[in-house]
Amino acid sequence: MKKIIRAIGMILALVTITGMGTLCLPTQTVSAAATSDSSIDTWMPDKNLQKVIYSGLHDLSQSANTAGGYNTTSVNQITPAMLADLRYLHVDTTDITDLDGLQYATGLVQADFSNNSISKLPSVMPGGDNLYSLNIGNYALVANSPTWVLSSKVSFKNSTTTYTDLNYGFAGQTVSGTYLPSEDVINYSTDKKSATISFSKLFKGFKQSDGSYKDVTPSISIKYSSNDHLAPVVNTDKKQLELDLSQVSAATTVQIQFAVSASDTNASYSTWDTLNFKVPETDATVTDPVSPSEPTQLTDIKPLSQDNTNVIASKVTALDHFMVNTMMTDSGIYSGYMTEAQKASVDTDNDMFSQITESAGLYLETLAMRGDATAFDNYYTQVKKTFSNGDGAFYWMYNTRTKDYKQGNASLDDLRIMRALTMMQAKSPSAARASEIKDLVTGFKKYSLLNGKMIDGTDFADGTKEPAIRLDYLDMQELKYVYGEGGWSQKDYDDQLKVLENAYLGDSFPWYQTYYYYGDMNGYKAGEYSTLPEAKGEVNSIDSLLVILHLAQIGKAQPASISWIKAHVHNRTLYNNYYTDGTPVEKNSAASSYAIAAMIASTVGDKTMYNDCVQDLNDSQVPDGYGDFSGCLGDIPSKKSATYNNLTALLAYYY
Repeated sequence: MKKIIRAIGMILALVTITGMGTLCLPTQTVSAAATSDSSIDTWMPDKNLQKVIYSGLHDLSQSANTAGGYNTTSVNQITPAMLADLRYLHVDTTDITDLDGLQYATGLVQADFSNNSISKLPSVMPGGDNLYSLNIGNYALVANSPTWVLSSKVSFKNSTTTYTDLNYGFAGQTVSGTYLPSEDVINYSTDKKSATISFSKLFKGFKQSDGSYKDVTPSISIKYSSNDHLAPVVNTDKKQLELDLSQVSAATTVQIQFAVSASDTNASYSTWDTLNFKVPETDATVTDPVSPSEPTQLTDIKPLSQDNTNVIASKVTALDHFMVNTMMTDSGIYSGYMTEAQKASVDTDNDMFSQITESAGLYLETLAMRGDATAFDNYYTQVKKTFSNGDGAFYWMYNTRTKDYKQGNASLDDLRIMRALTMMQAKSPSAARASEIKDLVTGFKKYSLLNGKMIDGTDFADGTKEPAIRLDYLDMQELKYVYGEGGWSQKDYDDQLKVLENAYLGDSFPWYQTYYYYGDMNGYKAGEYSTLPEAKGEVNSIDSLLVILHLAQIGKAQPASISWIKAHVHNRTLYNNYYTDGTPVEKNSAASSYAIAAMIASTVGDKTMYNDCVQDLNDSQVPDGYGDFSGCLGDIPSKKSATYNNLTALLAYYY
């Protein structure tokens, strides 16, 4: 818990207090901040207080120096040392607002500023142990008020009407307002399945004159809880709130609005506010680790691209040349084609300068499929330099113009990079690569898993984990390898496979749902599926094709899905978006859909389907004669070409 019990003067902010306290607080020693050479304006800025001090030093009965009074002719002659001789101050003005400098009156016995509205006080109590009484007039307690204002020797009329952030009251005072506790007030059980909040964390008691707190059991009630499964209980016997977390998914944000009231002789306290916290992950012990697998198991397909006359070497080379020479920079790959004029123009949308780990992973996969270990390791070094967060994960986006990073990772991209490393390791083992994989597995657990399940990713800035997974992220083949390397639960792996398989829409339209929710989020409940949240009722072909590819890689693809894709690829009717009944939203197609379909065809060994896909990719390629736009898959009139289309096509040529 963040420390709430601090010096009183540092936390008395925004709570209504009426009356006067009788707290006896320790006095402090005045430090010699001012010298006899210092101008009085530097250590006593209030001109009206200067006049009162000047008058007091000339009053023979009020000063105790041997001369019986100071024969000064100007306030500018007053030094801090002179103030030590003051015993009493008679204040006949109402214009003093700042008592700074009065701390040098170390012998002060009595002073009364009751008709003044004081806004500034010295950090040390004037008079110290010599002080009998000091009235500081109308004074508004604030967060940084010095603690000595609550001494029994000091009186004032508190002019502040609202306070906040106190979990205690004062003897003889009325305190009300709001108290906002931090998540640290919660005490979690070892298994994180339950939690308690002690009453004393919400109300410490009434502070007494000796600085102790009188324990008074408050009345606490829960006004509202944002999660129906939480069912908070107020246990008066044990003096604690009790929270059942067993039915609430980890990372779910919970709000509890509570009210607290307490009373004692001549004192009362009342507050209400809302406690916000995220349900923590459980610290489960893995008793059923996934059996380790070998990197070679990720490269056991027989690529249909080999010795295939449809895969034309010149087209593959032209596409690769476009990616390396036109799209690639020292930091990464642009997400879309730009002319040199667009790159130089300040009017070009900044988003065009974004580079993402999705592109990095796809190109690394291509190099791994190609078996080029040197090029792979050199490019991975570049990827790590640009995107690594230094802790086993990658920022998912970097902008070369703004130099900004998106503060978080995309778990699919991290997993794809690991897949590429694993594939390359199978073809050309390397100790350095093995070490990288180990580090990324550790980072994957920290940033891409929640209670053992893969999620979309983590916000690096605040550690937020959203309890949901976009289903095309679940590369079950690479996940099996990663879970085996990490020693993680077989049940967690199997549960994710069930999530994937249960997202199937049916044989009549063999596509898949888009999202699955482990916890309440975006209006969905834990255990629910959804299509695209931004376009409810629609499914995107890329999402479903990737799901089918990942299932095909472990021999789990639905036969109806393969047949459906094969027919629509052959007829060139594989469209971008569909409603859940199979009706196209619009009859537009993307080269990436045919590229992923080619990977599926190669994975299941369907040469006819693979060739149909490759033929579409070949037909989409820009021929020679268009400068640096040549070789890409793009639209010639508009000079538009998306990197995702190009990289998936390039990868498909090696499948």
